[in-house]
Amino acid sequence: MRNSRYRYSRLVMIVGAITFGINAIWLLASPRGFSAYIGFETADTNTWGFQMLGVILVALAVHMSATSRQVPDAVFRRAAIVMIFVSLGLAYLTYNAPGDHTTGRMIFVGIGSLFALLYAVTLPIKSIGILEEESQ
Repeated sequence: MRNSRYRYSRLVMIVGAITFGINAIWLLASPRGFSAYIGFETADTNTWGFQMLGVILVALAVHMSATSRQVPDAVFRRAAIVMIFVSLGLAYLTYNAPGDHTTGRMIFVGIGSLFALLYAVTLPIKSIGILEEESQ
């Protein structure tokens, strides 16, 4: 939104949506490759679960993209706070998942933690030069 007070946080959410979208495509196209990258066994049950996760990430990426552009500041702020916990939760669960701790897994843990940190840092920042809300 052009007059948003959360311009930087909205940018973080767009980048997060793109990141989730890329991972969703990877999960749907090559669940075994993704599984090997993060150190999981490549069993058929894991493949099915990763494909289901890919479908969910498509929905989340579209939702994040729409939320970052279309909703008022108060609604966006609540969604961004939820994304802090979602990012931390995904990082924690990825780190503690069974299997080998590969470089790929640690990259995903780092990315999830980084997104949580970016939301936490950018949410309190009010965009300079943006018109304040006149009435609520």
